[in-house]
Amino acid sequence: MAIIKAPNEKYNGVSASLTFVNGQAETDDEWLIQWFKERGYEVIEEEKKKTKKSE
Repeated sequence: MAIIKAPNEKYNGVSASLTFVNGQAETDDEWLIQWFKERGYEVIEEEKKKTKKSE
């Protein structure tokens, strides 16, 4: 999961299919995450959890 922060922290609307509320949206879509990064949006990504198999 990633949080996308719009340049305008008060923005409410839809950009590139994501709904922003108070300047923030969330997505798991790697393509959209990269798209927003390339356009200068702040992107905060959760660290992916690794699972260990029990032996």
